Amino acid sequence: MTPEPQQTSSRPDGFDLGDTVGLVHGPTTDPDAERIVRDTLTRAGVATIVDGEAAVTVHLGGTGLDVEPAAGLPAEGYVVAVGDHQIVLDGVDTRGTYYAALTLDQLVQGNHVGHVDGVEIRDWPTLTYRGSIEGFYGTPWSHADRLDHLDYLGAHKMNTYQYAPKDDVYHREQWRDPYPADKLAELGELIERAQRNKVDFTFALSPGLSIAYTSDEDFQALIAKFEALYALGVRVFNVPLDDIEYEKWHSDEDATKYGTGGGAAGAAQADLCNRVQREWIATKPDVAPLQMVPTEYYDLEETPYKQALREQLDPAVIVHWTGTAVVPERITSAQAAAAKAVFGHDILIWDNYPVNDYAHGRILLAAYTGREPGLAEHVVGVISNPMNQAAASKLALYSFAEFGWKPATYDADASWHRAIAERAGGDAATIAALEVFADLTTYDGKLHLINAPVLASKLAAFKATWDGGDLAGAIADLEPYLEAIENASAQIRSGVIDPEFEAETDAWLDASFYWGGALRQALRVFEAQAEGNASDVATARDEIEHLITQADEIRDVRLPHSKVPLRIGDGVADRFIGEAGWSGSPVS
Repeated sequence: MTPEPQQTSSRPDGFDLGDTVGLVHGPTTDPDAERIVRDTLTRAGVATIVDGEAAVTVHLGGTGLDVEPAAGLPAEGYVVAVGDHQIVLDGVDTRGTYYAALTLDQLVQGNHVGHVDGVEIRDWPTLTYRGSIEGFYGTPWSHADRLDHLDYLGAHKMNTYQYAPKDDVYHREQWRDPYPADKLAELGELIERAQRNKVDFTFALSPGLSIAYTSDEDFQALIAKFEALYALGVRVFNVPLDDIEYEKWHSDEDATKYGTGGGAAGAAQADLCNRVQREWIATKPDVAPLQMVPTEYYDLEETPYKQALREQLDPAVIVHWTGTAVVPERITSAQAAAAKAVFGHDILIWDNYPVNDYAHGRILLAAYTGREPGLAEHVVGVISNPMNQAAASKLALYSFAEFGWKPATYDADASWHRAIAERAGGDAATIAALEVFADLTTYDGKLHLINAPVLASKLAAFKATWDGGDLAGAIADLEPYLEAIENASAQIRSGVIDPEFEAETDAWLDASFYWGGALRQALRVFEAQAEGNASDVATARDEIEHLITQADEIRDVRLPHSKVPLRIGDGVADRFIGEAGWSGSPVS
């Protein structure tokens, strides 16, 4: 099951569901949880679902089987109990019951059709905020991307989606302007989809490029924007003030009131957020505390700016923080504790992985690493800033879900392998192909400092065997992996469960095909050199040039606005091919 439950024990009294199942509603159920249960039972072969008890009964949002109820568990907690021809799905709240229904779906999928094993699960999330923030630069996601993303978050028990695309002009440059009717309708559809998936749609408005902090007119424009989204159902709001020149005032009145320096900027931002929290948020009992993203959103240095926020910002406001860098290699428990102390507020980690707006020419498909489980003791949540490629980001998001739910047992590599298996639909050949392909996209220069580690290790083994005098053995050991690189794209295209993953990674898949072929031709060069066959050496080198030229042309045809080539195993594949005499190699 994923995320891994907090407590699980087996029971000896599992059973077959049969043709008819009764459904009894309790106080913490709703139509969304019922929808999940009905879909699960129908897929398991249940022909009739009746209201009330039957030979097999599901208690949805209620108790039974003499198990301890969910009452008393943390928010969103739940109990699932299966035995003696009864299924208990008891949530401490509505969201908890929804998560119980999702857990039942996983239990049923994990057995042969129509059977459920006896089990008792007591479960709850460790972190309050789990999910994503669409906060990257570049082309925002499409409406379809966002709808699908909200479904993915809900299915993996993540509860947060923050709408903050930097290139939505109404979010940032034209923050004062109301959304046009068509855009507002799209946002309404997203909010409804989020609610259906028990995800909090968080609306972020980023006024820092032009706001006058002393202007009541600007404040009212911000509140009017919030009111419009509140009317659509948004109940969580964020004021990001990142990536701005915070010592540049946009009115003489601001300069007169606040003065100069980081402390002045912190005081102005605190005044703005305090007014939003106290005059608007606090008047609406169904709205969560305000969130803000500080201009100094990373590091732990004591500064006048942070001091101003610590001392003047309303204690209810939650502060975002990215770690000790914009994209840190590690975030430790001690660092998280220090962040809470230096900002003096609850900390929500905006984790810049797998975002790739800075990693030009790359998609980032490596494991989510470097986050200590103990940091959960000091922060209220960890949310992912994903890539411009929404579907490809799911590999990392899977692990964010597992880390946020139960960080104490989080294993980055194991979680990554489960994420790969999910994208492959469990198909062994597709799993292997995705792992080979993802290895070529490891390096980001931030969390992952070694590119293509599996390929690099196999090339090192090849060289060691060859240097030992066994060229034939070295080729025999290496060539199957190079063939796997060459064939991975075709297998992924035919086997991956998400067509959008294939569409988003299409250019990189083709590039991996050409580079895999060039690597194999490098083996032909080495083989022909050992045999003293100059003609075959020349032929293989010509083929290398042809293949790499085709790989280079992918950028011009598929990504005409890109200023850099696609990055696939760079520094590893190209270096090896260079040793075979490729003229474009950095070692040639």
